[in-house]
Amino acid sequence: MNKQPSKESLKDKVHIWFGISSTPSKQTESKPSEFIITLDILKELHPDCGLSNRIRVANHVSDLAKAKKFEEHAVEAVWKAVEDMLTPEQPPEARHAVLLLLRAVIQGQGERLGPLRAFFFKVIRDYQPSNEDLSDRLEVFKALTENGKDITYLEEDIAGFVLLWMDIGLTADFLHVLVNLVKFNSCYLDQNVSVMVQKICLLCNRTTASTDIEMALQVLDAVVCYNCLPSDSLTVFIITLCRTVNVKEFCESCWKLMRKVLGTHLGHSAIYTMCRIMEERAYMEDSPLLRGAVFFVGMNTPTLVLPSFYKAMWCANEMVSYEIVLSITRLIKKYGKELQVVTWDILLGIIERLLQQIQSIGSAELKSIVFELLTTVEELYEQNGFHGSSDKFFSLVEKCADKRPDASVLTLISYRAQSIQPAKDGWIQNLHRLMEKFFRNESRGVIRIKVLHILSFVLSTNRQLYEEELIEVVVVPQLSGIAEDRDLAVRRQATQLLVDLAESCSTHHFTSLLDIIQRVSERDPTAESPMEDVRTAIRGLLEILQSKLYSLPASHASRVYELLIGHLQLHYKSKYSSAVACSIRLQVFDFLLMMRTDSLHRLGFLSKDGVLRFSPYCHCDMGWVHLHTLSTLNSDLPACLPYSPAFNVLLQCLKMETDWKVLKLVLDKMPWTLQYKVLLLSSPCSIDQLCSTLCSMVHTVTERLKKTPDGFSRTDVQLAVVPVLTAITSYHNYLEQARQRELVQCLEAGLIYRCAKQCVVALTMCTVEMPDIMIKLLPALIVKLTHISATVAMASPMLEFLSTLVRLPHLYAYFVAEQYVSVFAISLPYTNPSKFNQYIVSLAHHVISMWFIRCRLTFRKDFVQYITKGLRSNALMPFDDTQDTQSSFRARSTSLNERPKRYTHTHTHTHDTQRGGERGDGSFLFLTLSLCRVIDEVSLFSPLSLSLSLSLLSSSLSVSLSLSVSLSSLFLSLCLSVSLSSLSSLPLSSLCLSLCLSLCLSLFSLPLSLSLSVSLSLSVSLSSLFLSLCLSLCLCLSLFSFLSLCLSLSLCLSLFSSSLSVSLSLCLSVSVSVSLSLLSLSLSLCLSVSVSLSLSLPLSLSLSLSLCLSLIIWSFLIRAAVSLQSIKEMLREIIPNKITL
Repeated sequence: MNKQPSKESLKDKVHIWFGISSTPSKQTESKPSEFIITLDILKELHPDCGLSNRIRVANHVSDLAKAKKFEEHAVEAVWKAVEDMLTPEQPPEARHAVLLLLRAVIQGQGERLGPLRAFFFKVIRDYQPSNEDLSDRLEVFKALTENGKDITYLEEDIAGFVLLWMDIGLTADFLHVLVNLVKFNSCYLDQNVSVMVQKICLLCNRTTASTDIEMALQVLDAVVCYNCLPSDSLTVFIITLCRTVNVKEFCESCWKLMRKVLGTHLGHSAIYTMCRIMEERAYMEDSPLLRGAVFFVGMNTPTLVLPSFYKAMWCANEMVSYEIVLSITRLIKKYGKELQVVTWDILLGIIERLLQQIQSIGSAELKSIVFELLTTVEELYEQNGFHGSSDKFFSLVEKCADKRPDASVLTLISYRAQSIQPAKDGWIQNLHRLMEKFFRNESRGVIRIKVLHILSFVLSTNRQLYEEELIEVVVVPQLSGIAEDRDLAVRRQATQLLVDLAESCSTHHFTSLLDIIQRVSERDPTAESPMEDVRTAIRGLLEILQSKLYSLPASHASRVYELLIGHLQLHYKSKYSSAVACSIRLQVFDFLLMMRTDSLHRLGFLSKDGVLRFSPYCHCDMGWVHLHTLSTLNSDLPACLPYSPAFNVLLQCLKMETDWKVLKLVLDKMPWTLQYKVLLLSSPCSIDQLCSTLCSMVHTVTERLKKTPDGFSRTDVQLAVVPVLTAITSYHNYLEQARQRELVQCLEAGLIYRCAKQCVVALTMCTVEMPDIMIKLLPALIVKLTHISATVAMASPMLEFLSTLVRLPHLYAYFVAEQYVSVFAISLPYTNPSKFNQYIVSLAHHVISMWFIRCRLTFRKDFVQYITKGLRSNALMPFDDTQDTQSSFRARSTSLNERPKRYTHTHTHTHDTQRGGERGDGSFLFLTLSLCRVIDEVSLFSPLSLSLSLSLLSSSLSVSLSLSVSLSSLFLSLCLSVSLSSLSSLPLSSLCLSLCLSLCLSLFSLPLSLSLSVSLSLSVSLSSLFLSLCLSLCLCLSLFSFLSLCLSLSLCLSLFSSSLSVSLSLCLSVSVSVSLSLLSLSLSLCLSVSVSLSLSLPLSLSLSLSLCLSLIIWSFLIRAAVSLQSIKEMLREIIPNKITL
């Protein structure tokens, strides 16, 4: 591209030399447009016309030269006219006008100048003075060479001119021309390239103008690309680039230029030159040069030049070190996994030198980038890509560990922990140094916790062989002041480590460990320092106590027990009320209330799984411990853990606790603890004070409680306190009389609240355990109980209270009618079967019967009407005919014998019988009470009347009216016969007795047969049979005793056969129980006669015994019959109508 113009010019020169015109057509075509320089113009340019006129005309000719072509040889004529104006004597304006004219002529007439180009070039080159008018001369040169691209006729002199001009006018404009000269005409500059490069490098190093530097770099780039960079200029070239690259705006240009040089045959030489620059002492003070060399080398092949980097570190310059770190970081990130041990040794040496420099230089940026370099190596280490010396690397990290991030230090600690093992020499000392540096002298919590984890791991793996040495050398010295540490997480972790170690420690070092834990537990909590570590310590003490309780030495368990008690006392002394403090008390009280003891006074704890184990080494009684001590060695001495300190703390809790959750736990679990009397009575535990505290709590505790659930009231406290008071009643021997009275009064006060049920149960216990107090308070208590509504919840405790009290006659011996009426008033509402279940109703009847029997005889006749009225209103009214419209649910719940209405048309007779039986219950009980009243008034046989009333009450269930009348007549006749036989002394007493018995049986058989729907003939036959048997019995009484005994036995057999036949005849309409009742009556009568005859006993006594036996059997059989009938009715309701039973 740059050679083509010069070839054409040479061809034109040859043509001109031989006089041959090469372009005649062009000349002929251009002639019409040529401008002719006239003589007038030349005269005006003549020296005689004056300088100003000449300058004016020269400027006019300049404008013409740019626009038009001059005629041939006109340029020479114009030059001859103005040549003298370039002499040094002429003013600058004249020279300037001539140079402008010359540039215009060259620009407008360039194609026609020919050899004049060389002439004009010599004019510019030889211009005097040489250092003046440089810019105008350069513009003429640029026009002459087309900005350095065309040097036709100038080839031989151009190199010298460039050197000359570089000495006098090396500016940015000239450098721009020089770039084109190198690009388009480099072959004419080969001999002077070295000098040119050196001068341009000198310009880059000296100038500060960015334009000059930019153009100089372009010239150097042109030299490298379009010419050959001389080897003798390589050093200055490298130095120039190394310095210039420090300028931010030329960094990229320098790097591109250096990359081109490295791609040439001088690439290795360039790297060697830069390495020599980094290693030689002469350049150590030139930090920009070193930095540029490090940059260029580091961007290419840093692995081979690492030793040079290391030597360059002797220059303690921040920028050089910064560039070295960047180069090393790039190397590690790109080739880290491929680097070998030797390379890593050099790298670690450089890093070590860097760490030394940042200590003295103190640059924040350098520190940051050096630490990033360490982080990069650590990441490579974690990826198993680091092949250097790990020990040397982590030694470097350890030197700056205080400035390294947490992750870096944790990696360092993990590496150091690998060498802490018994196989390594001095491993305990290494552990101590690790704790000293990264625990005691470290402030970051994460690192300290990591060290504690390592210590815990070492202890767990080497405890069996090196426990004492580790505790003595490492644990105690390093953790003795943990209670004063400001980091909560560290305190918690250290405390947990001490707890785990103490739990398995059985040597004398246990005391040292426990002292440290004690200091933690006694630490004064503040708002800035919460109690989480204290909770860890106390929870650990609980675990230690559970473990030490079953191992020797037992003194360890005693010490831990004392610490726990002391800590609870500290809570109430300092009034700790935080949530953590409450949770601590909750755990400790839960543990203390799980303490148990056996008959050997051995202590044990109930685990969460419900397993109770007793310790062979710890007792609750000092006496047992002293006896055991006499027979054991000193090393195996048992320990005494008296419950009195724990009991006193429990009392403090009841008096001072403000958290309801803690207080409720204590109250809920204290009844279980009170069951173990040995635990409390083996040490001075004031049960009397406990009772007083509990009684006062009911009224005062709600005022001090702060943390209570929604809806909390005094009743909640009473519900929790009453079970404890109930358990305390068994300790009545250890309570004063006033305290017992206070206990009962407290329970009486709770009868009006929701805790009434628990209070009644507790009062039942008091009646059994504290009769001396209850005998005075019982009359008023009975009256208070009448104020309680008869509900399902209160039914069982109220009736059980009265049932228990009736068996303690000494308590109600002084009851008057008012108290008995209160008892009946309490019991009667519970006889209502529509409200209460069968058990409650039966128990209510039992209580009424027992109290009626146990009351005085003078009161009974007054109570009959009251009881019968209460029974009608409670037990009979629900079954009245007017109540048939009530719901089916109430009908089923009140009587199992009541048949639904849909069966009425098929079982009319059975239903009437049952309804009559239901109405007969109350009438039969009323008839019984009236009969007993008559017998008492007649003053007949009182024991017989009592047994008769009891038997009739027990048999008064669901029996038909006719059967009730029959039984009543039977009992009346029997009682009359017994009375006659016992009072009469006539020899005919036996005959009177026989007649009474025959009359009784006759009266009994007929209504019984009628009530059971049996034919009249069968009824008559049975009556005659019984009458004949009774007559035979009367006859036998007058014979010998042996014969009477035989006749009695035969009579038994005959009655048995007759009863069997009756039962067979009645099996289709009634149950077999009636027949069996007849059999039991006849057997009892026969046996009574035979016994009285054979043993010579009074007949009245034997008959009374037989009567009682028969009545008991009747009661049982009648109840069984009623139950079977009820089941039958239920089956009829369940089974569909089409199936008949």
